Amino acid sequence: MYLMNSFIIIEVKGYIDRFIKKLIKNHISIYNINYLSNDKILIKINLHDYKVVKRLGYLSKIKIIKYKGSEGIKKHIRNNIYIYIIILLCFALMDILTSYIVKIDIIHENSQVRKLVKEELKTYGIKRFSLKREFDDLEKIKNKILDNNRNKLEWISITRKGMIYEIRIEERIITDTSKEEGHRHLISYKNALITKVICTKGDLLVRSGDYVKKGDILISGEIKLFDEVKGNILATGEVYGDVWYTSDIRFPLYYEEKTFTGKKRFNLSINNKILFKNKYQYFDQTGVRKIKILGFNFSFYNEEEYLIKTKKYNEKEAEKNAINKVLLEFNKKLNGKGKVISQKVLKKEQNNSTINISIFVITNELISKPLYYQIGSEINDTKNSS
Repeated sequence: MYLMNSFIIIEVKGYIDRFIKKLIKNHISIYNINYLSNDKILIKINLHDYKVVKRLGYLSKIKIIKYKGSEGIKKHIRNNIYIYIIILLCFALMDILTSYIVKIDIIHENSQVRKLVKEELKTYGIKRFSLKREFDDLEKIKNKILDNNRNKLEWISITRKGMIYEIRIEERIITDTSKEEGHRHLISYKNALITKVICTKGDLLVRSGDYVKKGDILISGEIKLFDEVKGNILATGEVYGDVWYTSDIRFPLYYEEKTFTGKKRFNLSINNKILFKNKYQYFDQTGVRKIKILGFNFSFYNEEEYLIKTKKYNEKEAEKNAINKVLLEFNKKLNGKGKVISQKVLKKEQNNSTINISIFVITNELISKPLYYQIGSEINDTKNSS
């Protein structure tokens, strides 16, 4: 197979005229002749004709001076391969070094806000001497920080300038624009035993130790004197009480446990294509490091093997976990406005795969909510109720 567009320049000594005549007679393409002396020339020919030329000019001294075209490029690369490798490694090293962040510059006048954001960034791996993150990752982290601090942060931007992250923040200033308009009672929205009363405005109708039913007025917006209504206001305050619940839960007796074997290996992916085939059936990726070099996305990580085993709770473990799950749900529902103070198992049944438990739960929680009303009207409104 001929090497198209590949030429060579050869030096020919001796018997020049005879050599040229033989080339012409054998239809060898000659592209250029440069006479160095009466007995020496430089001549440009096709690379694929060299063997024939060498045979025809057996009386002359012939040697290759230079390669041209595609073969010349290949020869040049082969002769300078180490230089190119060093240059490539320098670029790669520079790219790797500039992939690290050496400074986190948080711009805000409030030191407490700066400290808050700095700690949040650390939890997501953004700190000094960490690898730079892709734009999409930074957007996700920014949104998570805002979600975690809705009452403190209004806006945040993360901008990379070389090897520095510049963080700009706007603090959320919450202004209470609510106006005390209209008239309202505070009523109980659950049957409860009152344990604590905080009345800041209104006519207090209950005290600690009273039992109230759902809908009972706790703090009235009607201000009375000798059973005569003298005025109507917007009642404010908080009333807490003990509330009773019965909760039923079906909890599985079998569960899957992940057990690490201690076996691990290094792997690499380039543009999401895995270099080494998956060796383990189940594994976690740990120590993930991502860099971008010359347009390629490299991801380095360890694969840590684990096995999945199906295990069974004994009766006590299943009961304990079921109770904990119920308590967790109650705590979520109370959302900081109360707590579980007592729980007791009423009934439990076990079959092959689950345990069914009925649990009696007592909470102490906020039981009051506003009930708006109009003077002279029997229609009430529970807007803004909590």
